[in-house]
Amino acid sequence: MKIEDVDVRDIARHYGTPVYVYSLKTLRAAIAEIKTLAPVVRYAMKAESNRVILQEMKKQGIHIDAVSVLEVQRALRAGFDASEVCFTSDVFFHASDAEYCIENNVYTNCGTLGMLREYGETLKRLGKGSNKVSIRINPGEGSGHSKKTNTGGPYSKHGIWHQSLDEARAIAKEYGLIINGVHIHIGSGGDMEHLKRLTGKLVEFAKQFDDVEVINFGGGLPYQYREGQPEADVSAYKPILEERLAILEKHFGRKIRCEIEPGRRFVAGCGYLLGEVRALNHTLDENGKRLDYVLGNIGFCHLLRPMAYGSYHAIQFVGDKMGPEQDVIVAGPVCESGDVLTQENEEPVPRKLPLPNPGDIMVVGGAGAYGFVMSSNYNTQPLLPEVVVDGSKCILARRRQTPRRHPERRRRSVKSRSSKSLFWNMF
Repeated sequence: MKIEDVDVRDIARHYGTPVYVYSLKTLRAAIAEIKTLAPVVRYAMKAESNRVILQEMKKQGIHIDAVSVLEVQRALRAGFDASEVCFTSDVFFHASDAEYCIENNVYTNCGTLGMLREYGETLKRLGKGSNKVSIRINPGEGSGHSKKTNTGGPYSKHGIWHQSLDEARAIAKEYGLIINGVHIHIGSGGDMEHLKRLTGKLVEFAKQFDDVEVINFGGGLPYQYREGQPEADVSAYKPILEERLAILEKHFGRKIRCEIEPGRRFVAGCGYLLGEVRALNHTLDENGKRLDYVLGNIGFCHLLRPMAYGSYHAIQFVGDKMGPEQDVIVAGPVCESGDVLTQENEEPVPRKLPLPNPGDIMVVGGAGAYGFVMSSNYNTQPLLPEVVVDGSKCILARRRQTPRRHPERRRRSVKSRSSKSLFWNMF
């Protein structure tokens, strides 16, 4: 198996396993598909944020949606201008974050009344900076590939409740803020019907704000993880957005900037997680049926989605003498029973795959979105290297973390640590 022109066994041999690998060719195809949907397309960089991918987004004219000030800083280091970055959150992580956004002219999208008020108070205290802000609205319903990724409705913490917009206007008036942007994001990996319907709701909300210059319809474009199933036609989204924008421009009698901010749809398909089969195991269920396990070195500390959401990822084995296809459960090395790659509803689910041998390569597909960025040091495992493939060339975007660089190994006081020592290889 190759990723572009490079054999996965060569990548594993050179960089070790587990290792995240991304195809620039696949990424570029996704960018070409999405960038025509709206005049301004932002990349929700929380999906995957290594510098090579960010630099490719910049090169292709994509702007950035960041959800933390550190993400903002990472985008700026990758070459984006502050004018190309929007900071979206429900809170400022720290009091200094509001100051940073104002002092660095980072357009801010406030997801709660409290955040909007804090922006106004900080602006008043600084006595300088832009008084133009955006607000994220919770429309009262949402959609996502799981309950945990549904970001609209009464059981979602995200966004200013749609019946509280009068309060938002009152806060803006109190602090001299201009709400010139309205935003909605109902979930990650939702369905197109929800997206289409809720764009109409946002237009109606936008009409309540006289100074609107920007309308952001959020992300949530679906991606099909399962093999053999058709991909959602996102091109059908464009005429919907154009229709909504025309209604709003007619209402205000001026041009309005239309934005979207997908994340998953950009990068899910370009990413792979390579591992190694380490052992085979089996059990017998209560009826005496044999359950075969393939144990690899990819754990939920490396790829959390199957354990967190029951998410499906395509899996292939690459080896010279694999056995016939049979039902196997693919699991990892972490000291938790839930460390299973093939699961649904928190239960292991066998999948029909060729039986591999220890030492064979394991390739997990669809790992480009919410893969590396959700990984951890659980079981004292290092963060993985990230490799970007461009034709026959491999680019090391991030080195493998090593124990000597773990922050707790450093004996200096916190005050004397540089940001580089606290967040090794973060940017």
